[in-house]
Amino acid sequence: MTHSRSSSAGPLRIRSIPAGHDYVRHALGPVTERGDVAVLADPLLDPAEPSRWWPHPALEAADRPEVLDGTDLVHVHFGYEHRSPAQVAEFVVAVRTRGMPLVVTVHDLTNPHEPDPAMHLERTGILVRGADAVITLTAGAADEIRRRWGVGSRVIPHPRLMPVGVTEPHRLGRLGNAGHAGPPAQDERPAEPPFAQPSGRRTVGVALGSLRAGVAAEGLLPRLADALPSETDLVVMVRSDALAGARAPGHTRPGAAHALDTLADLPDVEVRPHDLLTDDELCRALSGFDALVLPHRHGTHSGWLELCRDLGLPPVIPDVGYLIEQWGHPAASYDPTEPTVDELRRALAGALNAPPVPVRAAAAEDGAVAAAHAELYRTALAAVASRRGVGSDHVSPGD
Repeated sequence: MTHSRSSSAGPLRIRSIPAGHDYVRHALGPVTERGDVAVLADPLLDPAEPSRWWPHPALEAADRPEVLDGTDLVHVHFGYEHRSPAQVAEFVVAVRTRGMPLVVTVHDLTNPHEPDPAMHLERTGILVRGADAVITLTAGAADEIRRRWGVGSRVIPHPRLMPVGVTEPHRLGRLGNAGHAGPPAQDERPAEPPFAQPSGRRTVGVALGSLRAGVAAEGLLPRLADALPSETDLVVMVRSDALAGARAPGHTRPGAAHALDTLADLPDVEVRPHDLLTDDELCRALSGFDALVLPHRHGTHSGWLELCRDLGLPPVIPDVGYLIEQWGHPAASYDPTEPTVDELRRALAGALNAPPVPVRAAAAEDGAVAAAHAELYRTALAAVASRRGVGSDHVSPGD
């Protein structure tokens, strides 16, 4: 049975894959608050872990058509790496069979969590060619999508990653410590400093997370330690369970554990294992840094860049994908394929001596991003209705 929608049907119901992600919340927040759009909650997969949305059941629509019931439009962001190309193609057919528009946001042309990009490109190409509308985050990525698959994309910049109420106290706190705090973006008081820092010393941070495939450690960290300017410390954050796993016999990345254990003996380096952090804990930790080195081996865009922007934290950006374009301001960068100590030393000096990161206009940015999504949804609905021979007045979301 095909799906149709009348203009009096209430908010446009979006099956976002996923819904429970900071990107989606900020990209659509203003239009959901107005009641124009309703983002359907992710199905509850495990009561013991209610925030987990993966593997998303909606991707199984070919075998379980009921997962799309109550949906007006399907929007895929990420989380489809566990599906084969054939299964992704079946999903596209299932959405089209229901007469629902399919929107795809291409966050990653190279999946930062997979060592081999070929399969991800094949899956993404199937989604892009089958979509009624495609979004990506930079003009460079849009050009590559057109070159690869002959499909045009709407460029909508990445929204902020976390709420202003979480990030702004930490941004003000770290800028106050640096001596150039400006007015707050909202009525927020600076957070307490994350830790005492010896007078005159600076700190460079690296966040390795769970040591996924796209995260450099073995080749980057020893050279980064050698590249530290004088009176500068290096703090390497890594998930405790990932570090313990890398130390275990038979692990695929014993070199990462060896590099971290070796670095821990150096006087200017702290290896900081941690459990899963809350947003506030993560922001508090990052706000203690004067620069953050992104350890991406490969990738297309990065949420870490947006968190740097949220916190006013100068990044050192690997020259991969379209990260430098995403940042949009002069920035320190390095080649992650074979970084040299001299190159890293120049990049660190550039970041540590950079002017303050421009303050983002959070409300205006979120509003513009949400409005662009709502407009694109209306266009996709009209296109699908036109294919069915239904007038466009039957497909507009409620305003």
